[in-house]
Amino acid sequence: MLRTRLATAAVAIPILLWLVLASPVWIFGGFVLAMTAVGLDEVASMALPDHRLGRVLCILAGLAFACAVIVRGPDSLGLVLLVVLAGGLVLSLADPDMPGAASRLANGIFAALYGGFLLPHVVSLRLLPGGERWVVFTIACAMAADTGGYFAGRFLGRHKLFPRVSPAKTVEGAIGALLGAVLGGFVVWRFLPPAGLSPRSVASVAFLIGGLAQTGDLVESMLKRAYGTKDSGWILPGHGGVLDRTDSLVLPLVFAYHLKAGWDWWT
Repeated sequence: MLRTRLATAAVAIPILLWLVLASPVWIFGGFVLAMTAVGLDEVASMALPDHRLGRVLCILAGLAFACAVIVRGPDSLGLVLLVVLAGGLVLSLADPDMPGAASRLANGIFAALYGGFLLPHVVSLRLLPGGERWVVFTIACAMAADTGGYFAGRFLGRHKLFPRVSPAKTVEGAIGALLGAVLGGFVVWRFLPPAGLSPRSVASVAFLIGGLAQTGDLVESMLKRAYGTKDSGWILPGHGGVLDRTDSLVLPLVFAYHLKAGWDWWT
């Protein structure tokens, strides 16, 4: 398992660096939208396993949310939310199974937001001045947290962190993840410093990213348990599906986007 994960990472990381730092925006945006579509299919399959039309509508709604996030227009996001909510309510009116319709509507809107709203913030972050380095910094911190948590939990883990949600995670692994995120943040800052991020702030920002990465991982574990699913998908060898691979990235990317946008606004 570890060998497969390392082999996948060895191929994926250089491609990811090229996409973030050197590819045209339309290629990067297209790649993220493609991954978003796959992630939407995964979460829709968990949330609406017996309702094909609902899954299709969920994917379309999620892609609309993704496009609204990428264009960074509050009015666009509000319009998409209005259309999705109103459309879902109208369709529910035509469903004779009222309790089931309400449940499917709630699950579908949640799946569209979870799968379509969060990940596309990476495109919004890249579009900010100097955003490419912020993307690399954020992803590196999240990946370092994942690596630090894995090894600390494997060799030092003794005390369960949240057994009801993720029995394998330990307190020692969580601490290792935070330390890994800070270490990864300083390594990236040394060779590819993000604009506006001072040495004093690296540790605190990386620490927060490490905490958000673990929170995202726990949230997806909770969703899989709630929906009775082991893995969200299989597209990445040794890593599961897109949701399994991006669960620790989505919250840090949203945080980094708003942090960088706020910095730009104040300065």
